Amino acid sequence: MTNPNPLTENELRAAAYFAVGVTSEGSIAGRDVAYRLSFAGNVGPGGRMMPVANSGYSFGTLQIDLGQHPDVARDLLDNYQTWARTHPDRATLELGQNEYDTTLQSLQRTGRQMHRNNSVDIDRSRINRFLDSDAGRAFVHGLDTEHVNGVTATDAVVGNQDSALERLQRTDLYRDSAGDEQAELAGMLMKLQNQGGEDFWPRVLRGIEAGRSTSVDEVKTAIDGLLPNLRNGNPDYLQSGADNTLRGIEVLNALRGADPESPLSRAWTNVSANPLIGPVAAHQPNAENPHLGFEYDTVRSLFLTPESSRRFIEALDRGGSLAEGNPQPQANGRRQAGFYVSGDDFVHWNQNGRGQAFIDGQWRRIDPDSVTRVRNADGTTTLTIDQGGRQETLLRVDPRTPALRADAGTMLEQIDPTGQESERRAERMSGPTFESPYLNRLLAAVTAGDETGADRILREYARSPEGVAFLERGAQPPVPQQAEEREIQQPPVRQV
Repeated sequence: MTNPNPLTENELRAAAYFAVGVTSEGSIAGRDVAYRLSFAGNVGPGGRMMPVANSGYSFGTLQIDLGQHPDVARDLLDNYQTWARTHPDRATLELGQNEYDTTLQSLQRTGRQMHRNNSVDIDRSRINRFLDSDAGRAFVHGLDTEHVNGVTATDAVVGNQDSALERLQRTDLYRDSAGDEQAELAGMLMKLQNQGGEDFWPRVLRGIEAGRSTSVDEVKTAIDGLLPNLRNGNPDYLQSGADNTLRGIEVLNALRGADPESPLSRAWTNVSANPLIGPVAAHQPNAENPHLGFEYDTVRSLFLTPESSRRFIEALDRGGSLAEGNPQPQANGRRQAGFYVSGDDFVHWNQNGRGQAFIDGQWRRIDPDSVTRVRNADGTTTLTIDQGGRQETLLRVDPRTPALRADAGTMLEQIDPTGQESERRAERMSGPTFESPYLNRLLAAVTAGDETGADRILREYARSPEGVAFLERGAQPPVPQQAEEREIQQPPVRQV
């Protein structure tokens, strides 16, 4: 079978870094936590650490556990010391030898050692300051790159310590799948390898190779059946890991299929040409693409909030309108992510407070603390920005303004032999807007007469957090919320 729009090697690396990494491991409830020292567990009175199973301290887009990798803990502290010695606050930042030794010992503890020794949390503030600096981000990204290269490694020799991806790529299921489904298959298998090494993915691959799993859904079902659910009925960590990875893959596929006139299409083309360029190198002077830093930050940020990001991508595909998110912190101190679109202009910020705007063809950095949202009586929304004490209009969103481009569902495009492009177009058709993106996609598919697409969307909904909550409550589904906890290699708990 001719493969329509197959996944490229760079897109596979992007799937590993952005979907497996940013979406499923390096974020908590829409906040990027890659560049801070985290702990999968709870910190009790007196700083006593209560880890989950054997989890220790971790950091990075793909969350390296320092208890399992004590050599990385030493590298972290050595790089911290180098940074501290060149900093104006060297006297307060640099660790003395005794403090270095005790900090290293704490970082290298596994969860079981923490529990056995009644370990107390360290002061993470100085290390977090380093990790969030350019030097720290470059250090973290070097480790992330090694990690991604490991799960995407392939060669021509069968049986030569094959990765999950390498064996998957040899199967008929992968070769005969369109690019979007290749991304889903690859994402799930790379995540499984990242979670359990060689413990789980070979079993799933054998089912694909033997013809027992013949679709994306059947592969997902096989992963869901590897472990029993938790005693409270929640999905086990392998199932929730695959679920979260697929949320990220949906963003990747939406960007791959973005309208060529969308500014996000151009941003994705530039970023996916070298998805491992990293957050520091992307901002270096680049005569060929002077806007790469803005484009990289925007693309990375979209993987933090997959459901909202898909609505954002779809609005820009049409050149339509969208207004979501309050720039000002909420009562609990947390910030909503912002997604504002008017034609080809947009403003976006994430929950970490990092934002970009693309207006009249020009990129600019924005701080949401300086942005004010005004809901007008005529149904429009205005974003203003503080410019030296003066409020200037940043963007005005009018939902009555006609979209710049025809609905994707009405465009005459080439339909691939699998019919998947028809489904994707149906998912992007405009129509009545529900709070749930799944219901919007389902309505579009039904309107287009796409029964196959509608059935697939229903299956996606049933396995989504929103769908599970709806089935449990028997009530109107709410806006999907990303899980509060980082995906870890055990049953999820609060991460601090």
